[in-house]
Amino acid sequence: MGKHDAHISVIDNEGNAASATTTSGEGSSYIIPGTSIMVNNILGEADLNPQGFHQWQPNRRISSMMAPTLVLKDSQPEIVLGSGGSNRIRTAILQVISNIVDFQMPVESAVNSPRIHWENNVLSIEPGFNQQAVASAAYPGDQVVLWKRKNMFFGGVHTVRELSSRCIEGAGDQRRDGAVGSC
Repeated sequence: MGKHDAHISVIDNEGNAASATTTSGEGSSYIIPGTSIMVNNILGEADLNPQGFHQWQPNRRISSMMAPTLVLKDSQPEIVLGSGGSNRIRTAILQVISNIVDFQMPVESAVNSPRIHWENNVLSIEPGFNQQAVASAAYPGDQVVLWKRKNMFFGGVHTVRELSSRCIEGAGDQRRDGAVGSC
């Protein structure tokens, strides 16, 4: 996804939930008259269109990397999240869910904890992991990139979670200037 991504995660006090992600992709440069909405082309996204920008077959729907996500508990939304961030969306969302579910982290900690991303035989690691463990680990692939600070490269997972008795917690990812609001 391009630099014009937006994501919103919502749970209301009645348990209704929504997760929505939008993007302009590479941008088509066409604005729908009277709307201020740019048509999204996504054709420049290499993992969706690996054959190249002008190689897409006409009248064939293109997929999306966007993954607005709901995690259910007892058939009801418990965690609502999503992210902009190109092909790093899936790893970012998975890591936040794992932090909440597997490691029992509060949403704010889960969202703003360091992340990793593996792609094209390169493992990218954000700072904040145990330095000794990172230094002594064996890694597959060609390269390990140790980032000096948290970065939008690792997505921007905006998350809300309904706790017991309609108590809701949320976090906007610091990597994408996320914010949390309530009524």
